[in-house]
Amino acid sequence: MWLMGTTATHRGPVLIGGGELGRCPTRIHHSRFNDAARSTSAVVERRIAEGRRWEETVVAHILERLPAWTMISSTDGVFDRTAPVVIDPTVRAHSREAITTVLLRAGVPLIFGGRISAPHLHAVGAPDLLVRLDDGYAPIDIKHHKVIGERGVPARLAPADQLQDTGGSLRTFRSERVIDLLQVAHYWTLLDSLGYASARRIAGIIGSEPAVTCLWVDLADGNPRLLDRYQTALDDAIAVVEAGQDQPGVPLVPAVWRGECRSCPWADLCRAELEDVDHVSLLPAIGAIETKHLLAAGISTTSHVADLDTGALADEFEIPDEAILQARARGAGTLLRRTGADVTLPNTAVEIDFDVETYRGVLYLAGLLITDADGSRFEPIADWTGTPGGERRVLADLFAFFDNVASSDDAVVYHWTGYERTILREAGERHGLSLGSAPSVDAWFDAYACDLWSWTKERLVSPSGYSLKVIAPLCGFEWRDDDPGGAQSEIWYSDLLKGDASRRSRLFEYNEDDVAAQLAIRRWVRARW
Repeated sequence: MWLMGTTATHRGPVLIGGGELGRCPTRIHHSRFNDAARSTSAVVERRIAEGRRWEETVVAHILERLPAWTMISSTDGVFDRTAPVVIDPTVRAHSREAITTVLLRAGVPLIFGGRISAPHLHAVGAPDLLVRLDDGYAPIDIKHHKVIGERGVPARLAPADQLQDTGGSLRTFRSERVIDLLQVAHYWTLLDSLGYASARRIAGIIGSEPAVTCLWVDLADGNPRLLDRYQTALDDAIAVVEAGQDQPGVPLVPAVWRGECRSCPWADLCRAELEDVDHVSLLPAIGAIETKHLLAAGISTTSHVADLDTGALADEFEIPDEAILQARARGAGTLLRRTGADVTLPNTAVEIDFDVETYRGVLYLAGLLITDADGSRFEPIADWTGTPGGERRVLADLFAFFDNVASSDDAVVYHWTGYERTILREAGERHGLSLGSAPSVDAWFDAYACDLWSWTKERLVSPSGYSLKVIAPLCGFEWRDDDPGGAQSEIWYSDLLKGDASRRSRLFEYNEDDVAAQLAIRRWVRARW
């Protein structure tokens, strides 16, 4: 059994924090007991820093709309029990908890930066806000992502200056963000155990929507109920940590590859372990539920899946045909052609590979790789000022170029996914610009462009997903940069805006490689079939 570097452990009380609820159990273990293999990522660290800045921005936004509030740093601090109170961010955990208790007892209407714990529940938490309602307190947490969606749990909308309004207009809390609700359910349960919770069992989330608003959710809602899902998640986390205290070198739950892994600081460690055993969860079509069924049926490797016939069952569960095809592609180490798929690409005299770079949704660089009888040439359109006027100039030049493409009857523009058309549509609306050759951006793309991502996914089977960074290397292409990626490029652009002129050439090269990667994929397909 592989053993990791471990931290010193003791048999103290297990206290689970709100951020651990619903997390991968292997991640919880490593975060608690492993001090040897944590990897750092500039992209992840930037995301964390931006999340903190967003929390500060939201708190400042709310405080600006309050008639009066007080900041305190000790239990002896003077405050008005009828006005909101902010606990000084520099106060340490133990003192923060004591101050929070004083404020809860006083019935303060809003508490910013509190901390509460219940050792008998093995729980501790630091809700961003505690809001006094007519029958007790409800927690609110601030998240740096969108929380309003089309599918999920019913919710009520409250504006930032009326947080106590829990009966606002009906919205839907995004189903893919349910882990946020487990966290606030944790805080509500803590409040309830201390005798301060609203009997209505509600909690709020403030996301990163354009307007600062709070979504209030009934924690007794859902199937199963959110509070029941929370209790299960808490019990699972407690079991992981208690087992880790006994055996810090061996996680209670073996690693399984899942969506969360992409942003996990322990991803490299788990990926290497899973690759060594050819773990079945490495197949993109195999999620957590599928993994459970396959392992129960004794199917633990991708090579085993590759040997199955389509329509095969595992633990009374039909294995996705796509997983079987992915397993076969993984075994072959290449892209496989889907049975009967027509892999004929558009045949035009001019091919244009197109890719945009954006910073916080704002366009600053459009890369165009033009391939014709004379060869291939990279023609970028860029503005480095970081201003609305700069984006407008890039878009105007790009629309003029696209109108010229439309006037030709022998050219096609290739792009990867629908991101480009979305960015151009939104930028056109912002600046009041439009194409002369089509009634809309979407109509132009439908007529003159080809989404190479969709084309590839419909005709070829990939062993490990369909991002450009996955597909192009399977076709023999490599980026010049050691760490390419859209999120990484935003860091480079941010550095450029701060005065690092060297980032400009890096961004040009990265963008040029992205469009060259698309061309490499088509050349590989044409040479093979």
